[in-house]
Amino acid sequence: MLAAANRLRKPKDISLVYRRGIYGGVGDLSVKVAPNKLVVSRLVVVVGKKVDKRAVVRNVIRRRLVGVAQEMWATLPPGYDIVVSVHADLSHRPFPELRRMLEDALRRAKLGQV
Repeated sequence: MLAAANRLRKPKDISLVYRRGIYGGVGDLSVKVAPNKLVVSRLVVVVGKKVDKRAVVRNVIRRRLVGVAQEMWATLPPGYDIVVSVHADLSHRPFPELRRMLEDALRRAKLGQV
């Protein structure tokens, strides 16, 4: 689990990232990245009901992606808000594949070059 300071929670902040952020997408995973005026980066994983109606499946996907992000957190530059959106069921994808997808999406969003 990410530290409380590293979680993006307020709907207003999430909407701001969706509007002003830079897009990076890989297949069934997309990322929006926007600079914030903080010394830490914040992240949220959004999994809608279109992916799966069951909350259990959506939460599994969310937890796995947050775990991947937490594993690579030390390599991410500080000062960014990151919204990860899932568009299909990724619950059965292997962990290394999820990591590769997230890294590619962040690279395409030019994280660190915004």
